Amino acid sequence: MPEERKRKPKTRGNGTGTAYKKGNTWVAQVIIGWKIPEDRSKPRYPVKRTKGGFASKRDALNACASLMLSGNDRVRMTLQQVWDAWNKMYEPRIVPSTMSGYKAAYKHFHTLHGTYMDMISADDLQDCMDKCKAGKRTHQVMKVIAGLLWGYAVDKNVIDKDVTDNLFTGHGKSVQRDAITESEVEIIRKAIGQERYAEYVYCLCYLGYRPGEMLELRKDQLHFLDDTWFFVAGKKTNAGKDRVVVIPNQILLYVLERLWIPGTDLLFPMYEFSRKKKDEKQKLVRFKPMTDSYFRELVFKPMMTRLGIAEGKVPYCARHTYSDKLKRADGSDKAKAELIGHTDYNFTQKKYQSSDLDDLKEVVNSIK
Repeated sequence: MPEERKRKPKTRGNGTGTAYKKGNTWVAQVIIGWKIPEDRSKPRYPVKRTKGGFASKRDALNACASLMLSGNDRVRMTLQQVWDAWNKMYEPRIVPSTMSGYKAAYKHFHTLHGTYMDMISADDLQDCMDKCKAGKRTHQVMKVIAGLLWGYAVDKNVIDKDVTDNLFTGHGKSVQRDAITESEVEIIRKAIGQERYAEYVYCLCYLGYRPGEMLELRKDQLHFLDDTWFFVAGKKTNAGKDRVVVIPNQILLYVLERLWIPGTDLLFPMYEFSRKKKDEKQKLVRFKPMTDSYFRELVFKPMMTRLGIAEGKVPYCARHTYSDKLKRADGSDKAKAELIGHTDYNFTQKKYQSSDLDDLKEVVNSIK
């Protein structure tokens, strides 16, 4: 009769704890996190929690699960809970337009929002990214926000390991949005007074700002010099920060009338109305800041659908429209680059030069 094979002892999974004997009793030990030395060239080291006094190895191993969750060093959190905690801490420190991109990318992980982070693998994250039909830029931002959340969770001892390093964003090309055409711009102009916020979209086509930049424009950023109205605003890049944008005649009246909006320092705020009751008209309650995502999803896209404008357009398409207008306009390439924020040549709010304004005016006044 063949000799029976001896069964190998069952091994415990990584991260579930271990036990060792100390004197006549057994000690349970778990790793609850990792510490990174100030000298980053040195390897990280584990933070351990132990509890002794167990009569047997089995008792010590059975205690590992409760030991892992005891105390304040380790808290099990879902992806949504980590997002909420991270967002609360970092949103005030991040440029609104960048934060808007993070929020949009985070939504593509919606199937994992209710899952505990220690149960989410790199394959789970990659599956969400593979199923996202957006362009490569969105996939890149998805990887960035995943890395930020996992890094935050490691720092807070929610998880032991960052699994986002090798996420694949794909070889595909970034989606290039078409500009809003001249005929579509005219449709939008005719909708002013009938479609709420139509003038916002129309102005966007003639200013060249990114949508988030325009929504943050303040009244004190509007200036008048040498018979010229212009903004000194913008951010995101060094070239785009506090750049001068001369206001074309096509939208000047629409911009100036925004100066009289009461109760806000913003030029393009969101209108907040009271809840509509039966047989009553909605009443304007107040003005408040409008987010980039609200403008895109709840203002721009529904409006474009109602106006019969081609699907697939987003607010950023208006920046392409402005760029096309600049290409056809008269004037120097230097002035055109300054207007759209693609150069390090810059104005400051402390000193304006008429000769520079003249160059910008020449371009803007020839815009059609």
